[in-house]
Amino acid sequence: MLKVSSILIGVSDLNQARIFYENVFGMKFDEFRPPFASATLDGIEFNIEEDAPVRSADWAKINIGTRKNISFESDNLDVFLQQALLHGAKIIKEIETKPWGWKEVIIADPDGNEFIIEQET
Repeated sequence: MLKVSSILIGVSDLNQARIFYENVFGMKFDEFRPPFASATLDGIEFNIEEDAPVRSADWAKINIGTRKNISFESDNLDVFLQQALLHGAKIIKEIETKPWGWKEVIIADPDGNEFIIEQET
C-alpha cells in the first residue's frame, strides 16, 4: 500500500521561504535544519529545501522556480489572494472561473514557484 510521504518545494533562501509559507499557506514547521525544513498543512508533509552540495548538478533548475503539480483549495479566494500579496506572492494568472465551476488563480512565491489556488463556487 502506498501513501503520500511528502511534497518537495525547492527554494533559494529557507529563512525567507519559512516566513512566506507560514504566513501565506498557514504551514506549521516542525523541523528546520538548513538546507532542509519540514512543514505540514492539513496532514500533508512538505519538504521545503535549498540547493546544497550533496544534490545533483541540476537540482535547483528542476526544483526552484517551476510550476508545482499541486493545487490548494481556499474557501475565499479573494481574501487569500490579498493576504498572499501582502507577503510577497506574485500573480501569474488572474482569478478566472473554469468551465467546471471552480474559480482559480495562479500565484508564485518569491522564488517563482507557481501554485494553483482554487475555490469551489
